Amino acid sequence: MLWLIALVFLLQASFYWFLKPLLLFSTPFLEVRGAWIIALILGAWLIAGRSISKDPD
Repeated sequence: MLWLIALVFLLQASFYWFLKPLLLFSTPFLEVRGAWIIALILGAWLIAGRSISKDPD
């Protein structure tokens, strides 16, 4: 039983160590602190879209 507790603790610690950079990168987006960046990208994407024009073909 003690081995199982130690194995679970080791597994959780290793996953936290492995995923720490992802946590640091994703936190501002998930807390909507970077909403202006998403709005800027979305606005640029909408402005850069093709306009509908009718060709004389």
